[in-house]
Amino acid sequence: MSSSKLRVAVIGVGVGWNHIEGYQSHPECELVAICDANPAILKERGERFNIPESRRYTDYHEVLRLSDVDAVSIALPNWLHEPAAIEAFANGKHVLCEKPLATSVEAGCRMIEAARAANKTLMVCYNHRYRPEIMWLKRQIAAGEFGQLYAAKAGWMREGWIPTHGQWFTQKARAGGGALIDLGVHVLDLALWLMGYPRPVTVCGAAFAKFGPRGQKTKPRDVKPETFDVDDMGFGFVRFEDGSVLQFESAWASHREPMQDAYFVRLFGSEAGANFYTGAPNGETVVLFKLIHDQPVEIVPRLPSGVSGHRLAVHHFVDCILQGKPTESPGEHGLVGLQIIEAIYRSSQQGREVALNDH
Repeated sequence: MSSSKLRVAVIGVGVGWNHIEGYQSHPECELVAICDANPAILKERGERFNIPESRRYTDYHEVLRLSDVDAVSIALPNWLHEPAAIEAFANGKHVLCEKPLATSVEAGCRMIEAARAANKTLMVCYNHRYRPEIMWLKRQIAAGEFGQLYAAKAGWMREGWIPTHGQWFTQKARAGGGALIDLGVHVLDLALWLMGYPRPVTVCGAAFAKFGPRGQKTKPRDVKPETFDVDDMGFGFVRFEDGSVLQFESAWASHREPMQDAYFVRLFGSEAGANFYTGAPNGETVVLFKLIHDQPVEIVPRLPSGVSGHRLAVHHFVDCILQGKPTESPGEHGLVGLQIIEAIYRSSQQGREVALNDH
């Protein structure tokens, strides 16, 4: 193996197949191992991506001890993110972690501290950032097109798909939360990233569980959850230190248009606004609104169809390590999302707005 290439492993190849594809398509990277506790999935992925049997593992601890691995992707169930990442840093590996960063703010803090102590990269895999529409919006914001961004709305609302495969999604101890921490973290990150990650100061919110406890709105092939102690819908309102605000919503299940499963970010600036919506019926997923000669106009950009967001996120991770530069989605970004979601849960329980340092 060439020592000039970054040598990587993927731990958890269910969703982690996207990471495999990303690493194998990067010219300065070498995928040297994959790992999954499920032998059937491990075999299928190994054959599909031409990974030798000798480099397929069912125990992630073994992978983290390999001396020929420089970096790992952690695509394990939520409650394993913290222990796997901390062990990876202890063994001198860089870490690309699937969202959410962890199941709690405290666990996320421990991961960030371990990365700093080891002087290694910790990146959160927010793949939706790499959609061409989101990248275009980010460029318009950087060019000053929006003026002052003072408000945003974001959400991911499903009509019905409570994930019960593996059973852990619906258990707070293992998942950290429900729809808010599963779907919500993605759109929360998109809004925060486009706004420049302002510092949140207060949060007001509510979380509900109206379908999961009754075993409703799961996929037909899924078994009914044995335990359901998480949210299947949540709402939040966030105030930031710079005076801007964010309205945020997420649901696994709700009475709405059948098969609805789309996400959106809406931006409001002093000079322009924009709407990004994956469910746009005309295919115009992003539109910018502004005044020209005091007349309202709509601008719809012509954008190329996107390469896989996971692939681009993985490439960014590899490039940052090889070039010795910080990533655009560090662990600290993942921590802010957890802080906001935990605050929504506290606000929901207490029936009031809470400060982020208010425990």
